[in-house]
Amino acid sequence: YSLGRPGRYRRAMQKQRRLLELHSQGLDPVELRRAVHDDLGTDLQTLMFIPNIRATFSDEQQAHWLPRAQAWEAQTELGHGSNVRGLETTATYFEETDEIEIHSPSLTSTKWWPGALGRTANHAVVYARLIVAGEDLGIHNFMVQIRDLQTHEPLPGVRVGDIGPKIGYNNQDNGFCQFSHVRIPRTNMAMRHATLDRRGQYSSRKERRAASYSAMTKVRVEIAMGSGHVLSKACAIAIRYSAVRHQGFTGNGDGSEMCVLDYTMQQQRLLPLLATAYAFHF
Repeated sequence: YSLGRPGRYRRAMQKQRRLLELHSQGLDPVELRRAVHDDLGTDLQTLMFIPNIRATFSDEQQAHWLPRAQAWEAQTELGHGSNVRGLETTATYFEETDEIEIHSPSLTSTKWWPGALGRTANHAVVYARLIVAGEDLGIHNFMVQIRDLQTHEPLPGVRVGDIGPKIGYNNQDNGFCQFSHVRIPRTNMAMRHATLDRRGQYSSRKERRAASYSAMTKVRVEIAMGSGHVLSKACAIAIRYSAVRHQGFTGNGDGSEMCVLDYTMQQQRLLPLLATAYAFHF
């Protein structure tokens, strides 16, 4: 708790590295992660990136990207968050080169807040408006490399960095990213539920929109579940302390003291929260 934010990030990454070493020795990664209290810089790799890839990218794309990329979702922008249809980042297809150009057309289109984007990620699943022959075909997912795999420096046309300290969750390097006419191969577009061929012919299935947002929906559920877990820990600390902390005499004339938990007001404060924690768990 005495470490500053840079120190907390470094410490979290050291723990992450040790978990990977233990996992390589055959230990269960899920059980290993449960043993570490801190939020880690690469948690979103498992929580968001991998589910997104499996939900929106084709089997061939998954086979290519899952072993290679340390990536995170770049959905939220400075001007729009959960209103996905309002996102401004564009992905324009150029048939002559068979490439898609990722571009941030305004300040408010800056990707803002994606976890692990500030320092850790080398790729991002970018949510952007697909534009083909001047037609806006809506929001799609695109795999975009943002940093050099050897130097970890931002690639040309990519401006990326850390958004700085937050109220909490400071082990995580939430970041921002702007794109200036960054070209990627057409095949970097997620093509499980939508396809775009070499001639610019586009097709889409009705499942595309739900699948595109499925990873974020999962995170919303995880946040609710995590809130219950954190609440249970807070209740355990408060109730245990209230049971051992004494304040005031009992009035029995023997000099005995009341523990804080004996007070009705303290019970009214803590016991409903304890019941809520149980409700989250069961």
